[in-house]
Amino acid sequence: MTQNVTDVIRSRYGKLTKKQRLTADIMLADPESMAFMTLRDLAAAAGVSEMTVLHTCAALGFENYNQLKYEFRRYLTLKAKVDIQEQCGYPNMEVPSYELSEPAKLMAQICDEEAQVSRGFFESVGPVSLLHAAEMIVESRVTLMAARGVSMQVADFLSMRLAIMGLPAVVMNTEQNDSLHAALPLLGKGVALIAISMPDYYIMTTKVCEFARRQGASILGLTDHLKAPIAQYCDLLLTAPTATRLFINTIGPMLSLANLLSAAVNILKSRHAGKKFDAPVQFSKLFSGDAE
Repeated sequence: MTQNVTDVIRSRYGKLTKKQRLTADIMLADPESMAFMTLRDLAAAAGVSEMTVLHTCAALGFENYNQLKYEFRRYLTLKAKVDIQEQCGYPNMEVPSYELSEPAKLMAQICDEEAQVSRGFFESVGPVSLLHAAEMIVESRVTLMAARGVSMQVADFLSMRLAIMGLPAVVMNTEQNDSLHAALPLLGKGVALIAISMPDYYIMTTKVCEFARRQGASILGLTDHLKAPIAQYCDLLLTAPTATRLFINTIGPMLSLANLLSAAVNILKSRHAGKKFDAPVQFSKLFSGDAE
C-alpha cells in the first residue's frame, strides 16, 4: 500500500454510506486507538453494527478488520519515527556560554540541585502507597511493564528485581512494534501493568494504559507528575521528580522509587511465602537432583 491508511480513508470517504462515514470518522479522529481497538468496541463507538464496520473495511479496500488494524499499526510506527526526527528527539544539549566561565561552580550548583531533589523525594514518598503498589504486583498473575527510552532502564531494573524474587515480569518497549504487540494479549484481569512515563510523555505508553483499562488489568503508574497523561488510567500513581538543568530527565529519583517499590514487594512476598514464589528455588533443584 503506497498511501498510509488515513490517506486511504480520506480519499474514499465521499463514496461511503452515512453509517460507514460514522465509522470512518472514529478512525480518523483517534488513529492511535485504532491500533488496539476491537471490532466490537469500534462498532459501539460509532453506534453501528459490527457488520457495518466490516462493510466499511471492504469499501476502503481492506480484506478484513485485522488488515485495517495492521495498517494503523504501520502508520503509527512510521509516524513515530518521523515525529522523533522533526522534534529533534536526541538534541545536543549544550550548556549556555554564560554558564561556562566557572565550570567548578556550575558543577557544585548541579550537585546541590540533585541533592535537593533527592531529599525532597525521600521526604515525600509514602510508605502506605508503596505497600499498596507492591500488593498489586504480588497479587497479580504476571506483571507487565510499559516503557520507552530512559524509562526502559527503570523497567529493566525493576524486572530484574522481581525476577530475583520469583515474580513473573515482562518488559514491553512501547517504541518497538514487535515488543508491544507480543505483550498486548497478556493484558487482562489478574494482570498488573506498570507504566513508566516521564517527559516527553510517549503517546503509545499512554495508549497501552488505555487498552489495559479496557481489558480489566490493574494499572500502576510511575511518573513525575500527578497530571501526567497516564494518570487518568491508573489505579495508583507513584511520582518522583525528573526535572534537571541539563537534560530532559534525571533517572536517579525514579530508580530510587523502583528500588523502594521492590523492597515493599519483598516485604509482602516474605509474608506470603509459598509455591507461588518458589520457581527459582525449584529450578535450582534440577541441578542438584532434589526436584520434587
